[in-house]
Amino acid sequence: MFSLLITLLISSGFFPSFLDSPALSVGRTGDESGFVEVCSGVAVSPRHAVTLFAFTENSDVFIIDTGSRLYPDSVVNFRDMGLSMLVFEDDVFSSFEQPRYTSPANGAALMIVADHPTGLSVVRTFPMEQLSDGALLLAYPPESALMGAPVFDAYDRLSGIVTGSFDPGDGRGELMAMIPCNLWYFWVETILSDAGMHTPLFGITAMPATSGLSPVQGILLLDVEINSPAYRCGLMEGDIITEVDGEKVYHPEALRVMIQNSTDELDVIVQRDLETTEIVIPSLQQ
Repeated sequence: MFSLLITLLISSGFFPSFLDSPALSVGRTGDESGFVEVCSGVAVSPRHAVTLFAFTENSDVFIIDTGSRLYPDSVVNFRDMGLSMLVFEDDVFSSFEQPRYTSPANGAALMIVADHPTGLSVVRTFPMEQLSDGALLLAYPPESALMGAPVFDAYDRLSGIVTGSFDPGDGRGELMAMIPCNLWYFWVETILSDAGMHTPLFGITAMPATSGLSPVQGILLLDVEINSPAYRCGLMEGDIITEVDGEKVYHPEALRVMIQNSTDELDVIVQRDLETTEIVIPSLQQ
C-alpha cells in the first residue's frame, strides 16, 4: 500500500510535498478524558498555521508533532471565511506555504494532503463549480479526515483549504467544498506583515473588506484584544468600519493614522450583523 501511494505521488508531481509537506495535524481535547479530536491545517510561515474556525472555537488547540503537543501563543479568527490562525512566538514549522491570489479553474487537477498522527491522507480531485459564497465544490464526497486540509495544484502551489461540504441538490449528493486562496490570502499577508492594526495602542487586527468577503466595503476587524481601548469603546471582531468622522475608510493604515493623530473623539460608523451602528472612539492622546 505504501509503495502504491509513493507511485501515485511521483506520477502526480506531488512527491516533494509528501516528503516535506506544510500540511499539519491539529488536535484538541475531546469531552472524554484523554480523548483527542484531530483536524488538519497548513503552515503558512515558520510561526503561523491556518485551520478551521469551527475546530478552534471555545477549545484549546495544539499542533501534533511527532507525538508532542505544540500549543499556540495566540489564535486569530477569521470567522467570515471559517478559518483561524494559530500563532507561535518561536519558529516551529520547517515547511510552509503562503497562499497566493489564485483560484483553480473548473476541472484543474488538485491534490488534498491531510496530515494525521498516523500519517498522510492524499486525495486527487478537481473543482466542479463555484458556489455563491466563492467556495469551490470539489469532485469528492465528504470525509472527516480531510477537513481543514490544504489543497495543492499541479505545480505544488497552495490553492485553498477544505472547509466543509455542500449538497448541490442535483442528485450528486454531498460533496466537499474548499475556500480558494484568493479569498483569504490577504488575511494571511496582513498578519504576517503586521500591516494590520495589531498594536497595544488600540488593540485590533484589521484588513480591507473586499467584495470577496462582503458587499459592504470598509475595514474588517479580524480580532479585538480584550480590555484594549478598542474593546472598551465597543468594537467587536467581525465589525466592518465604513466611516470615520464622515469620511469613507477602506484601509487599516488610514484608520491607524486617524486614531493616532486625533486629539478629539472620532465618530465611527460600523456595520455589524447586517445592522449599522455608531461608536465613539475616545482620543488616545488624552
